[in-house]
Amino acid sequence: MSNLFNMGRGFALASPAGSTSMKLLTSLLAALSVVLGVALPALAQPLEETRARAPRGQIALRAEPAGAPVELTARGPDYAGSFTIENVGDGPLRVTRVVVRTSAEDPRLPPGVSAELEGGGAAAVIPPGERRKVEVRWRTAGVRARELYGHVVVESDAVAEGAAEPGRALAMGIHAERGRGLGFIGDHILSILTFLPLLGVVAVFLAHLLRYQDDRKLRLLTVVLMGVNLVLAAWLYATFDRGFTRADGNDGYQFIEHGVWIRSLSVEYFVGVDGVSISMVLLTALISFVGALASYSIHDQLKGYFAMYNLLVTGMYGVFIALDLFLFFVFWEVMLLPMYFLIGIWGGPRREYAAIKFFLYTLAGSVFMLLAFIWFYLNAGDAYLVDGQATQRIFSIPELSRVAWVAQGMEILGVSAVKVVWIWLFIAFAIKIPMFPFHTWLPDAHVEAPTAISVILAGVLLKMGTYGILRINFTLLPEATQWAAPAMAAFGVINILYGAFCAMAQSDLKKLVAYSSVSHMGFTLLALGAMTPQGIQAALVQMFNHGLITGMLFTLVGVIYDRVHTRDIDRFGGLASEMPLYTAFVGLAFMASLGLPGLSGFWGEAMTFIGAFARYRALTILAAIGVIVTAAYHLWALQRMFLGKFRESWRTSKYLEPFGGRFPEIRGREIASIAPLAALVVVLGFWPRPLLSLSDRGALEMHRLVDRPGQFQIAAAPRARGAGEAASALLDVTPEGAAASQVVLASTR
Repeated sequence: MSNLFNMGRGFALASPAGSTSMKLLTSLLAALSVVLGVALPALAQPLEETRARAPRGQIALRAEPAGAPVELTARGPDYAGSFTIENVGDGPLRVTRVVVRTSAEDPRLPPGVSAELEGGGAAAVIPPGERRKVEVRWRTAGVRARELYGHVVVESDAVAEGAAEPGRALAMGIHAERGRGLGFIGDHILSILTFLPLLGVVAVFLAHLLRYQDDRKLRLLTVVLMGVNLVLAAWLYATFDRGFTRADGNDGYQFIEHGVWIRSLSVEYFVGVDGVSISMVLLTALISFVGALASYSIHDQLKGYFAMYNLLVTGMYGVFIALDLFLFFVFWEVMLLPMYFLIGIWGGPRREYAAIKFFLYTLAGSVFMLLAFIWFYLNAGDAYLVDGQATQRIFSIPELSRVAWVAQGMEILGVSAVKVVWIWLFIAFAIKIPMFPFHTWLPDAHVEAPTAISVILAGVLLKMGTYGILRINFTLLPEATQWAAPAMAAFGVINILYGAFCAMAQSDLKKLVAYSSVSHMGFTLLALGAMTPQGIQAALVQMFNHGLITGMLFTLVGVIYDRVHTRDIDRFGGLASEMPLYTAFVGLAFMASLGLPGLSGFWGEAMTFIGAFARYRALTILAAIGVIVTAAYHLWALQRMFLGKFRESWRTSKYLEPFGGRFPEIRGREIASIAPLAALVVVLGFWPRPLLSLSDRGALEMHRLVDRPGQFQIAAAPRARGAGEAASALLDVTPEGAAASQVVLASTR
């Protein structure tokens, strides 16, 4: 264009006669050059957009019903189902791979699951507007799993429906139920166990609306509901597959129920049990039934009491079965409100103080827990909801356990994030255990709580602390658990000794039992800190047996308090001559609590020493001193209350006047609440295998997460290196090492 302009300019100079026309030509050429300079880029842009809008495939996965996993139905001995891949774009769609989301190294699904395109072949090209079916089959021959939850991943060269750029592979959820018997009840046993007590809450609400006055029927209804749950828990125990492991699929969980709950937050209703939680579910069923029988000592405001009691039981079940952190937190908080009212309204003289103290301590721990859960949620990375919806934020414990947290190298205020988050979680659970120095709420809560609530508190609620450490700290942050294990063991020994010496100093029988709980829960911390298979199983055994024994003890304390309205040990004496059967039950409970061989309390402590001695010899020796102190305060209390000469001053007590000045023997209802616990204490003392078989696999699976050498490792003291060097090597976890240890787990994300 500039050449034309120059040529015209030269011609004008050479011919003056044509200067006017040349000036006009020059002006036209200059205008033309400007127009073309602007128009050409404008013309090029639509061409580029046209090329960008070239026909291309767009993928969508369709299943019926929408928003739910594909249901595989029985076809002979196998299960099968299908979904379709639809090309909703305007160009061809190339499907490059259809694969089940599992592998030999990370068996998310049970064996025998396969998926293939209709017509065979590993890949296919789907024209615009057409569909191809994907057949999913589960061959169940020789498979242990009774249910299936998983995903089929579809990879292609296209984008997802509604997207503008190529994204991650799509997934479709799949589900199958082989059944275990009992039909709907068997398939949803955990939900029924959890929410059946809410019928009691509804009954109380209706009774209040209808002005129903016979509150004793509500008490009977609660006992019936707890009895039904106990029967269902017995069926759960009989049906639970003790040999089921992660290698059998479903991350080692059984009786799974899994669905999307709050889609916008990627929250799921995800429940299941394994070798770690099954014994706690059984303990909850038993203790809640015993607590319902013990609640016959409550006579005022029965509607409110049993509404709160049933709501509390629902929260307890939920904590032990939840496999989604959000769901876990909801159930954890559900327990807080009813326990606050049960202590604050139906408790002793200082009930308001005890209730507020319990509430504030637990709520403070919940804040730390919530912070940790939010951190996991925000940093989860790529995952899928149960129906296949892609997400980058999730609360699922199995999914979060596959994230290499240490390898991400994140920090909080300049400190390794995994250490900070581990401490947040540990504080939340340590308050519930309770661990020194967070224990001060427990004696007050126990002393002021009614008998049934003390039974629940000691028998179940304290176990939630150590269970939370196992389920969340161990599972999600194994490297941080290795780092913190020695401190955890040290705090356990402090609990053992501090609780034992405090118990010896008590004159209030209920406070003595409360401090004995602080001491005995220290054994679970020491066992967990050992991180050996024996130690982890010892913690589970101690949790269950301690629940049985303290349930007996607090029920027995309630028996004597109901008669004379005092728990002062020094005011009694010679009760064996007045209440021989009651004395026998107390003696049995005391002997079990001090760890007498032949009773169930022995096994948890013995296994703790076996599992911990090789790694923490000095701490284990100190813990053994606690056993001696434990025996001392139990025997001393037994001697002061039941042996020696009976105090004749009791003959004129106003509380004993209806009984002719004599202590009435333990009654039938009281025996009914104590006898099941006493029978299990004796049976499991001589034959612990029914309990150990539940947790064998669970302990080994948990051990693999936190202590890598393998399932056949036994507790062995470091030999080649000094203890300090071995501990240093154990705790020195680098991001690279963490990434290497979890690369297999992360490979199928």
